[in-house]
Amino acid sequence: MTTTDMTTTDLTGTGTPSVPSVLGAEADAQRERLVALRRRLLAEQAGALSPAVARALEMADAYLFLALGYVGHTEELFPGEAPGAAPGP
Repeated sequence: MTTTDMTTTDLTGTGTPSVPSVLGAEADAQRERLVALRRRLLAEQAGALSPAVARALEMADAYLFLALGYVGHTEELFPGEAPGAAPGP
């Protein structure tokens, strides 16, 4: 991979340009681990044995999502909501 100015070019043959890391390799690695943790957490929430456990895991997901934002994650917490959309009645 070569870097020129502010762009990075992938030389592995995939043809997909990659974006240079702004926060560094350590933050990228932690973000990947947190995303994997969030996937596991959501799976546990889906299989929760009680509504109380599901709610506690939902709250944990909100805090985990906050941590993801600190390391540059840009996914939406509630992807079904459109930006700027007013909350329901």
